[in-house]
Amino acid sequence: MKPENVNSPKSSWMLIDVLFEDGGDGDSLAVGKWDGKPVLAARWNGEDDKAIGNPQSRGLPTWFVLPEHYNRALLENLPPKVLPAKKKAIAMALLGLD
Repeated sequence: MKPENVNSPKSSWMLIDVLFEDGGDGDSLAVGKWDGKPVLAARWNGEDDKAIGNPQSRGLPTWFVLPEHYNRALLENLPPKVLPAKKKAIAMALLGLD
């Protein structure tokens, strides 16, 4: 499951940008909006026999919204090969951490 295609639940979630994707079948980190509020979210994208990834709800792929108090520590401590400076700056600004 490509992280940019995960859009459930449509009534609450809106993807802004995928910040990191580990090869298409690993983990991903994104910034989006949950009920209109900017959030950091993560997921495991799945693999051939588990193509929907995790988390999921009612058979639909979803994102796990990280608790707000982890945002700064996570973004500031990811190495540049995982989170390039440009993506980090976008996420920090959207989350009000700049």
